This record gives sequence, structure tokens and C-alpha cells, in this order.
Amino acid sequence: GGATGWLLAEETREAETVTTTLTETRTETETTVETALPEAVEETRAGILAAAEAGDYEALRPYLSPGFRYTFGGPVEGGPTAYWQELERTTAERPLETLAAVLRMPYVLSRGIYVWPFAYTAESAGDLSAHERELLAPLGDLGRLFAPGTGYLGWRAGIEPDGTWVFFVAGD
Repeated sequence: GGATGWLLAEETREAETVTTTLTETRTETETTVETALPEAVEETRAGILAAAEAGDYEALRPYLSPGFRYTFGGPVEGGPTAYWQELERTTAERPLETLAAVLRMPYVLSRGIYVWPFAYTAESAGDLSAHERELLAPLGDLGRLFAPGTGYLGWRAGIEPDGTWVFFVAGD
């Protein structure tokens, strides 16, 4: 009888359900760098930076627009590239090296124009953190980059939101 009871119990017992869950984890690496810059601005910045790093004045010409500011004096015969080349011949200035250094730095949005370096809107060197001072070091002595009561006077580059390069100038 005991064996028969056991057999009946086994036959009438509810089937046990087993659920198996498989989890798959996928990791994808993005190869693009996200910036807050509009696409047209980033394209212009990247093109100018490549030309400056290569020391190629001619590669900058397509980015020069009418009204481009490069000096606080009058226009120079031959335009911006002639002016920058003359600075290289007659002074210690290295405009293309400086342009590349500036465009590698963080930017600031000022009056609707993307401007490099970020220090463009600083009123004095005293407004800068130690980290910001370190970032500006490739551009030279802070005493030369900032004049009392005037703000940042070092080399700076500006690009409009539509990608138009509007200035690369130093001084005031």
C-alpha cells in the first residue's frame, strides 16, 4: 500500500516550472568626440587647426572671409597671411603656432561668437584659477596677456555660429 500511495502522489503532483533568464551586456565605444560647438563651428575650427599645425598659410585662405579682422591697424598689403608672415620675419611672434595653441584650448561664447581661448572674457589675470593659468601658459607671460583695466589682450580667434572665421588678432 505504501508504494501505491507514493506512486499516486507522484502522478498527481503539479509540474514544477523553472524559468531561466539570460542577460546579455553589450558595450559600444563611440569614436566621435562630443562638443557643445555647432557642427559648422567645429568644422571650421578643425580645418583652421589642421592648417595652423601644418604651418600652411595657404590652407588658411579658404577660411578668410571679407571683413576678417587680423590687426587693429589698417589692412596690410597681401592680407592676413602676409601680415602674419611679416610678424614671423620681424618679431618673436609665431602666429600659426599660437593659433594652433589657442584653438586647442577651451572656448567661451561671447556676444554670439565662439572665442578661443576661454580667457577672452576674463577681466584680469586675477580672475583665473591656477588650472586656467596653467592652460594659458603656452601663450606666454600672463602680465603680457592681460593689461590692467582692459582684460585679455593676447591672441584670440573667433568663429560665428555659421562657421565663419571672423578674427584672429592680438592687442586692442
